[in-house]
Amino acid sequence: MLVPSLALAAPKAFVKPSRPASVATKVTTVEGLTEYSLPNGLRILLFPDGSKPTVTVNVTYFVGSRHEGYGESGMAHLLEHMVFKGTPDHPKIWDALQDHGAQFNGSTWVDRTNYFETLPSTPENLKFALEMEADRMVHSKVADEDLQKEFTVVRNEFERGENNPNRVLEERMLASAYVWHNYGKSTIGSRSDIERVPIANLQEFYRRFYQPDNALLVVAGKFDPEAALATINNTFGRLPKPTRKLNSTYTVEPPQDGERSVILRRSGDVAVVGLVYHAVSGADPDMVAAEALTDVLDNKPSGRAYKGLVETGLAARVGSSIYPWAEPGVFKIHAEVGGAKAKDEKTINDVKSKLIEITEGLAKAPVTEEEVKRWRTAMLTDIELAMTDPNRIGVELSEWAAIGDWRMFFVHRDRVEKVTAAQVNAFAQRWLKQQNRTVGLFIPTPTADRSPEAVRVDVAGLVKDYKGRAAVKEGEIFAATLENLEKRIVRSTLSSGMKVGLLQKRTRGENVRLLVRVHAGSEQLLAGKAQDAAAMVTTMLLRGTKKRNFQQLQDELDRLKVDLRLSGDGDLGGGGIRMMTVRNNLPAVISIMAEIFKEPAFLASEFETLRKETLAGLEQQLQDPQVQAMLKLQQKVQPYLPTDVRYTPSTAERIARIKALTVEDVRRYWAQAWGGSHGEVVVVGDFEPATVKTQLEAELGGWRAAMPYTHVRQTFQPNVPSSSELVKTPDKPMALVGAAHAVALRDDDPDYPTLVLMNFILGGSAKSRLLDRLRQKEGLSYGAFSQLQADSIDQLGWIGAGAICAKENADKALNALRQEIERLRMEGVDAKELADSQKAYQSTFDNQLANDDYVASRLARLLYLNRTFEFHAQINHAIAALDAGKLKIAAQKWITPQRLISVRAGDLSQ
Repeated sequence: MLVPSLALAAPKAFVKPSRPASVATKVTTVEGLTEYSLPNGLRILLFPDGSKPTVTVNVTYFVGSRHEGYGESGMAHLLEHMVFKGTPDHPKIWDALQDHGAQFNGSTWVDRTNYFETLPSTPENLKFALEMEADRMVHSKVADEDLQKEFTVVRNEFERGENNPNRVLEERMLASAYVWHNYGKSTIGSRSDIERVPIANLQEFYRRFYQPDNALLVVAGKFDPEAALATINNTFGRLPKPTRKLNSTYTVEPPQDGERSVILRRSGDVAVVGLVYHAVSGADPDMVAAEALTDVLDNKPSGRAYKGLVETGLAARVGSSIYPWAEPGVFKIHAEVGGAKAKDEKTINDVKSKLIEITEGLAKAPVTEEEVKRWRTAMLTDIELAMTDPNRIGVELSEWAAIGDWRMFFVHRDRVEKVTAAQVNAFAQRWLKQQNRTVGLFIPTPTADRSPEAVRVDVAGLVKDYKGRAAVKEGEIFAATLENLEKRIVRSTLSSGMKVGLLQKRTRGENVRLLVRVHAGSEQLLAGKAQDAAAMVTTMLLRGTKKRNFQQLQDELDRLKVDLRLSGDGDLGGGGIRMMTVRNNLPAVISIMAEIFKEPAFLASEFETLRKETLAGLEQQLQDPQVQAMLKLQQKVQPYLPTDVRYTPSTAERIARIKALTVEDVRRYWAQAWGGSHGEVVVVGDFEPATVKTQLEAELGGWRAAMPYTHVRQTFQPNVPSSSELVKTPDKPMALVGAAHAVALRDDDPDYPTLVLMNFILGGSAKSRLLDRLRQKEGLSYGAFSQLQADSIDQLGWIGAGAICAKENADKALNALRQEIERLRMEGVDAKELADSQKAYQSTFDNQLANDDYVASRLARLLYLNRTFEFHAQINHAIAALDAGKLKIAAQKWITPQRLISVRAGDLSQ
């Protein structure tokens, strides 16, 4: 390597320096975010917001796959795993994070690695997080014994990516597009480098890059800035400034001198055609032009590639992206071809030709100002809504810091506001050309037409003296406890029968969430094709109304700054949507919500497009081990005849059903079953309850279903025999194993709280027994889990567990999984594990209450069941009062090993 390394001592030699804490110096403040620096080089960014009871700590190290040398591919990502293995002072980081109720993770990308945790906001939690991050910055063990176990885990993650044809094709295209630069190498690395890296090399890599002068610390959420700075001074401030010098990477990828091609032949059911073009870096002024162009091409329904390929039936899906990297990156667009066409190379070549024609034909059909405005409106809405969530921004700033400076987030926003169609067209003409193309299939041309060499941007000059705008308006300080939530809720019922739950509070940026769910159908009404029609109603609602077509509806939602997502209703025949917006737009959003529900267009053309997209997704699932394993388990655990509405169809059966469906089936089901007679409306956030209540009555009060809703009853079948199932998915190196059986259980059963904690201990937490054994101790799995389900109405649920693993470890993983289930059943837990789990469970639960989406969803469900948040309080109280003896009795009562149904799915022969 060109960068000199530090001498490395054994783990016990990682001794904290006895030196006084350094004092942080203020650098700048932009829109509520303040940067400080320490003498040792650490940059600190504080983003206080007291309106949410959580705090996020994020540490970004400016090292990614771009910095890896020969034989080191995947080292940055492998090190991300190893840093979770502990330090002498924090030997069990996963357990400690779980015990503090943290939601945490780490991620590695081409220019950076980051670690973040979101915790309930207490001084003790913040102190813990800062101490832990400062400790593992320079004192992580990075021990050979841990590396030997982690090899298989990382390889398992590698193999999971190998199961995705789109991802594999992209890796091959980038490897062809980049001859010299490390952006052509996959961040997860090569299998050989992952498996063979010497521990000394990994330790050297860690000591070189994991230092305060190569990191940015972000603290966002509810905290005392002065207290946080004091703790930072006493933790990170005590770390010495490194004496080594980090050199910048200097490899420049020369202009591409001709079309390059990649042919990837693998097992699967969906073909992918991709194009990659060298482009600009994330800080380049033309990055916003490139981003706008991705929307012009793949926006649904106005995108040019979407119209030219999806609406015409030539392809099932299209997508495009531009990667905002620190150094010049790439522009990518791809199309997916499903069904019988996926096996037809002539069709695939036709898709390639059409994709090239649309992408490189922009010179003849320039982008319009209307197209750019549409993208700009949606992008600015996303940025504005993001600024209302400090926890999200705290992590997102990792990407902008890796580009060169976190303030690029605001520079980028300013550029979004000013981008023009002329700038977008100039970008397309400069970069989207044949000689700069790498195609996922096929063929160079002899004519040289090279793009200019992209240059790095002086980020320091761009952000120097940048002040930004006024900070987003803060919300109230609200402790999101079950008691406080219940006190705020205003319940009512519309004249149609729809239940209403309103929870008003001042939020950051005056954001507000609207959740609407409709319960529809009955066992008789859902018979035959109606069940499949019911599954498509909600998505079709969003594809146009009698007043607005699909594009006009999307444009209006963007204008109103709406983040819209589908929301299930928990039943077979209904559905719902979740809409996030801002206070001033809520009245208009409620009106358009009513228009969507009450006046859908159900156009035949949109139905055919949706059908193709749905079929493409299902066809991709045919060879997915995770999907197929869970389907097989569900079919075996709850067996019904194919004619029963409760039957779980296979993927192939679902494909056949969708192909047989018509738009008339969907229209008929909506007309018969949908209405406001049974459903819930929940509003959470910044709004006026009385005004909203009046408007909801006016919009939905007279909307009733033509036919009554009746819950489809589920029944427990005690005589389901144990079995061992094998699902073969050829050419998929990652496998999934699982085991489950049904139980006659409702969530108001006296044993339910005990089983909730039992599931948390077994596989429902980051320090669970399954994860500890299969990942931490034996390195068999990247992810292991357990699952407890209990219905609120019917006496039916299930207990199960699963794990992903390498195909050669499938039997070992399944045996280990079953052994841990049996060990919990026979041995129970000791007093310490019980106490630790009770505390961790409560912290995890409390952390969820800070999420308004979670609260809205919970409130809707409680309204449906005529319950209050007291129901959850009683469960939590029962969990806190549990003793080890009661948990063991419940485990032996409810877990029946001889009834477990096992499944293995993957590229397995037997």
